[in-house]
Amino acid sequence: MKEKKFVSDNIKKLLVTEYLRSENDNAGFGGMEMKRTPFGTNITLHVNRPGLVIGRHGVKIKEMTEILEKKYGLESPQIEVKEVENPDLNPQIISKKIALSLEKGWNYRKAGNTTLRRIMDQHARGVLIRIGGKISGERARTQKFMFGEIKYSGEPARSGVEGGFSTAMLKTGVIGIYVKLLRTDYELPDEIHINSDVRVVNTENTKEKEEVDDNGGVKN
Repeated sequence: MKEKKFVSDNIKKLLVTEYLRSENDNAGFGGMEMKRTPFGTNITLHVNRPGLVIGRHGVKIKEMTEILEKKYGLESPQIEVKEVENPDLNPQIISKKIALSLEKGWNYRKAGNTTLRRIMDQHARGVLIRIGGKISGERARTQKFMFGEIKYSGEPARSGVEGGFSTAMLKTGVIGIYVKLLRTDYELPDEIHINSDVRVVNTENTKEKEEVDDNGGVKN
């Protein structure tokens, strides 16, 4: 029973995420956090333009709250909107910008390299951009753009790497854009920090020097 509930909860969270992403795509959807509390379900939306999510007099956010409660069965949903501090370090917003650039007619190499340079200017620790689909012909393939460090497994990959995914609708077909970003505040297990503020204290030798006489004895 616990396994079924775990699966159903994750499916519900995925459906809620897809709904909120589609509703707030034009506002620069940057991710979502959902937590259950004794008072209901708290949902935090990270967006680039919060005004478009809230709507005039809060009409849009009220509509989304009603749909989440009636259609998706969330208990007393409460939506909080937060503005993304740096959109160039949010993988979901980055992937959406690349998708929009491809739909405007940009070449995939230009879109990938331009985005990579913009992320590097923000002093990111590591980034991986993967563009897949019919990007240069009838056969589908994948092109990667990389910089810095990216972890693929273990605890650093689970807690230190954030991901975002978007799609671009082109005449040749659907293009998938996947972005991985290593958080700037995450400390890797193999990092070593040397404390340069350590003070070196010179201690004088307080032991009395022993004097040796000519016969090999010790003088006090």
